[in-house]
Amino acid sequence: MSDACAVSDYERKTYYNGVAGPKEGPPLFYRTGSAKYSGVDPKGQHVHQPTKSLRGVYCTPLNDAWNNVDFQIRDVIRVRKIRYSFIDPARFVDGNETEGPIIIWIGVFPGSTSADVAKEASQDILELLEKNGVEGADIEWRESVAEPF
Repeated sequence: MSDACAVSDYERKTYYNGVAGPKEGPPLFYRTGSAKYSGVDPKGQHVHQPTKSLRGVYCTPLNDAWNNVDFQIRDVIRVRKIRYSFIDPARFVDGNETEGPIIIWIGVFPGSTSADVAKEASQDILELLEKNGVEGADIEWRESVAEPF
């Protein structure tokens, strides 16, 4: 990718390792937490890839705010004409059972946007969340071809 905000090819392929069980996880497209949580850089011949498990978002400020922000998040994405498949609240737990931050997990159709546009939209979404009392959240974009229902 030529976008200044694009994730590395390795991170794109391995970031969601374990989320889909034994199958390969969805490709990461962009994430706001990359400065706080850097991706694993492969070193050596036998690299251990950390795994993640997907969990629900419970007992957080997002629970009270979700009905107020979910359609506003959708509008932030639609105004940029991004073809999305899902907008989900999520939390990931690593192999050590350490719970990560609240994630707004956005599925986009491959080729429907650029990482730079995802970054712009993410900043608007983070601002929207903070205005609604949700602090410390991250936005993660994955490639997805499923249609929302």
